[in-house]
Amino acid sequence: MTQDDCNWREYNVHGSQDDVEDQPTDIFASSNADDAYETIQYDIGDNLIINIRSEKDYDKSTGMSVWTGSEVMCTYLKQHSDVINKKKVLELGAGCGLCGLVCRIAFQAKSVLITDGDHQVMKNLRYNVELNGLPLADAANSSSSKHATIACPQLIWGKNHAIDFEKQYGKQDVIIATDCVYITQSVYPLFETINELLGMEGLFLFVNTCASTCPMDDVFKIANEYGFVSSDDELWYHDDDRDQKKHPVHVFRRRKEG
Repeated sequence: MTQDDCNWREYNVHGSQDDVEDQPTDIFASSNADDAYETIQYDIGDNLIINIRSEKDYDKSTGMSVWTGSEVMCTYLKQHSDVINKKKVLELGAGCGLCGLVCRIAFQAKSVLITDGDHQVMKNLRYNVELNGLPLADAANSSSSKHATIACPQLIWGKNHAIDFEKQYGKQDVIIATDCVYITQSVYPLFETINELLGMEGLFLFVNTCASTCPMDDVFKIANEYGFVSSDDELWYHDDDRDQKKHPVHVFRRRKEG
């Protein structure tokens, strides 16, 4: 945990820490054992390899493993690299950071902010950035990070956190979120964050492949409350999902008035 990270864990979105600790198993408890990790190599073409350290078992922490949604999003980005090229990119709930690293290494984003709220996840996220030979900006130094290509500041969702974050990092051109919405109560702070941090002409790219108690209709409803809409014309399906029309990448934009 860096000096500026607060001691926030992912389970806080469900209620108090005491509520979770009363349960038989804490699914957000991350193991420190070396044998709990594996390094996955992603060949993204053009002789570019991205290395990701991930926990082997999904039941250890939702943010410590690579989820299918991030892999789907990376395929989308590879086919739509113009969306990222020379843009300011923010990844929310980044977990292991695969999408943000792809944006920085493969698609020449102007800047990339790879964020998560869970301070334990942040440790592994920063490790993965450095594992790929990238200089990690000091997120506490706004003058440094403003000119850096990649940084990993902690970002807890919600309006007040986003306002403070915007003061340091400014508005973003593209915001990415994958497999990080599995309960409806997390969607409101998600769109509060997006509303504060996304530029007026920006894009929010979203895909959810994980098990979720939050139906997409609720996501669309809450997005609309914050002035964001997604067009069916821009839905994108991975080859493995196209026939069944499942797990599309949604492209959200601010609703045009008038």
